[in-house]
Amino acid sequence: MKVRKDQGAARSGFEDWYWQRLSAIVLALLLPLPFVLIIAVYSGRVDQFGLLDLLDHPLSRLLHTLLILALIVHAYMGLKVICEDYVPHIGWRVTLIGAMLVVMSGFGIWWLAMIWAWGG
Repeated sequence: MKVRKDQGAARSGFEDWYWQRLSAIVLALLLPLPFVLIIAVYSGRVDQFGLLDLLDHPLSRLLHTLLILALIVHAYMGLKVICEDYVPHIGWRVTLIGAMLVVMSGFGIWWLAMIWAWGG
């Protein structure tokens, strides 16, 4: 008789796959924008005050919010699946996944507080 491997919390894994692919699409669309801004600043086309004006715009803040949320979802889902696949003891698995959720949520809250506090 074969011993069946623990399937973890994901069961079929479709939901994890879906959220990771959706966040990857958002990252692929939004991640080039900060690099474009960096290149514009270093090339001299945008000065510091122009950059602050761009970053202070509500649309920029909204896109920045979507970027950080997609980054956190993508990283969390990837690390969660790795923990489910490679951490054999359920206690360690739950502890690691919970710790990742707390740390990533704290980072996201801090980052969003910084983004939305720029303009005062």
